[in-house]
Formats: sequence, C-alpha cells, structure tokens
Amino acid sequence: MNINQQWQRPWVVANWKMNPVTTTETIHLITELNEKLLNQTESLPNVVVAPSFIHLTTVKDLLNASIMDICAQNVCAQNAQKGAFTGEISASQLQNLGVSNVIIGHSERRQYFLENNDVLIEKIRHAFDNNLTVIFCIGETKAQYETQQTQAVLESQLQILENFKQSLQNSLDEAVKPKLLIAYEPVWAIGTGLTPTFDEIANVHHFISEMLGTMQIYAPILYGGSVNAENAKDLATIDLVDGVLVGGASLQATSFYQIIQDFCVKNG
Repeated sequence: MNINQQWQRPWVVANWKMNPVTTTETIHLITELNEKLLNQTESLPNVVVAPSFIHLTTVKDLLNASIMDICAQNVCAQNAQKGAFTGEISASQLQNLGVSNVIIGHSERRQYFLENNDVLIEKIRHAFDNNLTVIFCIGETKAQYETQQTQAVLESQLQILENFKQSLQNSLDEAVKPKLLIAYEPVWAIGTGLTPTFDEIANVHHFISEMLGTMQIYAPILYGGSVNAENAKDLATIDLVDGVLVGGASLQATSFYQIIQDFCVKNG
C-alpha cells in the first residue's frame, strides 16, 4: 500500500521546543500565522504546531482549528491519567485540553532525559489509549552516520512499534488521519544547518517505508533536521517525504509560512 493513497495531504509540523520565552511573543507568532494562512485552506498541507506546555492552552485558543492543529512535545510515561509525578503531564490531561498529537522519541528527550525504549513504549501506549496521534522521532548520531550504521540504528528504533502492530493495522480502517507519523531526524542535522544529501534522505525514507511495510504498519514519513525556507521546496520533491518536522525556522511566521507553501504542491 502506498501511504500517499491512504493520507493524501503532506504534514508540516512546527516544534517550538522551549520557545518563545513570553506569552506575548507566542500570541504574536500564532496570530501572524493565522493571518497568513487564513485564505488558503483548500490547498494547505496538514499544519501542526507544538508549543511548550506553558503555552499549549494559549495557542489552542488562538489557532484557527480549520487550518492548524495542536501538538504536545511530551507525555508522561508512568501513568496515562494522573498521579504523584511532579512536572509531568498525562495523555488523559492532554486529551482533556483538546490536544490531538504528541511528539515522542525526540533525540533531545533521548539524550538529555535518558528516555530508553521501555519509556518510549509506555508513552506511545498511553498516547494511543487516549486517541492521540504519535509523531515518533528516529535518527542516528554523527558517529553512527559516519560509520554507516544509519539503517541498523533506525531498524532498532522502529522495532518498538511491533508492540503496537495490531492497533496500527486497525487504525487503517478509520482513515480520517493516522495514529502514527514517523519523523526521521538525523541527530547531527538538528539545529546545525547541516543536512544529508537529498539522495541520502530518499534512500533512508525508502528504507523506513520498506521496514514499516514488512511490519504491516503504514505511516506518513516526515523529514526533520535543519529544515528551512531555503531547502523545503527541494525536500518536498523527494519521493516518500510526506512532510517535515521544523524546528528553528518555525519560530518565524514568514519562514514557516514559506515552508507550508512549498508543501502545498503535493496536493495537486
């Protein structure tokens, strides 16, 4: 099954990380995006914005729900509902807020917060149980890339999805939107300005697609890692790149708007 036959529209996801600092800046950014996108709903890709937890409600209340969707950057692994887990937010709480997507497995969470496969499995389980779409991040380090271990690393990271194989197969019948998106982000390209060659990106996306196909799991495959207004148009032409996960370039309305426009061409 070709994933583009299942979900036609590409995805452009903004990961704002721990930005902006102030609520005022956040309001200005989302308002400017709303204004730029207001009259273009027919040709737009799926546009998703992931603000920090402190700004989730502000962004959700301001964004035009017919144009953009809201996403959380993290979810609690220990409990899906509530409990004595200071500083965490549960999948149930996210659902109650009206959040419909969550990023899981980002390299910064793996690196700085030591999130291993056991933790990621629980996070994905809680997200699915609360009807959240998971944007699952995978990617290799610079050392792994240079020693040609990319495919082995990605295979290992994707293996945890076997735990959810039946659930993901069942989600194909729902067809409104996927329960799972894969975001391939080479760790060495995040925030560095470096990117793999377009041929390398195409080869990796084909590898991911083939591996998911073997598991009978079908999900859009996004590329992330120094995506910007200068390279997005070319990224949009690469086979099996079903969208992008955007970091720093999504913090400027003009550059993020340009990236969104570059992915409108896949809707023809």
